[in-house]
This record gives sequence, structure tokens and C-alpha cells, in this order.
Amino acid sequence: MTSNVIDAALRALATAKSRRAIPGLVSGMAIAAFPSANSAAKKKKKRKKKGKSNGSGCTAQHSEQQILGFIAKAAKRYGQSTNDMERVARCESALDPCAVNRSGPYYGLFQFLKSTWNTTPYGNQNIFDPEAQALATAWMWSEGRKNEWACK
Repeated sequence: MTSNVIDAALRALATAKSRRAIPGLVSGMAIAAFPSANSAAKKKKKRKKKGKSNGSGCTAQHSEQQILGFIAKAAKRYGQSTNDMERVARCESALDPCAVNRSGPYYGLFQFLKSTWNTTPYGNQNIFDPEAQALATAWMWSEGRKNEWACK
């Protein structure tokens, strides 16, 4: 505890008219001395918004409706379930075309590794392009590669 907190506590004790004030004072000192462990973490944590650059150079700007349209178009083109594709995209990236998971690193709407991305017919396009990601995913699923996603 800092000396200011202790001095304030001693002054309050000296002027306290009853013993009932002491427990409140002590708990107040504890709160002042030990701030919430989560407060620093809460200040640090900032939620990324869809389409914002995350240091990766991605600046895609698409509405959720546009992204769902890309998924539906790709699913139809390759005979896949729109619902399944949407579920996987929500799980993998929360429908954020600029999502990056550095543990892979995985990129984009469906979280492709660059090496996997390059094996698709869309590998020459921007890995953060949500339409290309949806098409590449639907193509891979039609080729029997659905098991390559962590999200099912």
C-alpha cells in the first residue's frame, strides 16, 4: 500500500465515531491497494472490427450481407451447403475477411495457410479477398478437403 492510502486510513480511523466504519474503511483500503487484475487487460484488449487493417495490409471493406452473398454464390457454384460454409466462416473468423491467426499463420475469412491457399484455383488472388476465400473453400470442399478446417 502506498503511504497516501495509509495516511488517509489513519485519519479516517482517528475521526471515526463508531467501530462500524472500520470494516468499510479496511475494505476500501484493500480495493485501493489491489485494483482489479482485469482492469489492465480490459484497457489493453480492443476488438477488431470487420474490414479494418490489422497490420497485415488488409483493408477489405465488406458488409456482412456482402460476405454472406459471396458464401452463398460459392456454395451454389460448387454444390456445397451455404449453412455449413457460413457456420465455418463465423467460427474461423467471425466473418472478418482481415482476420489473422498468427499461430498458423492463417489468413482471411476461412483462415487459409498461404501454402494451402496456393493449391487452389484462386491462389493467385489476394488471400484477404472474401469472395476468393469463399470460392476456394467451396472448391476444396467439393474436392473432398472439408476436413482441413478446425471448425466443422
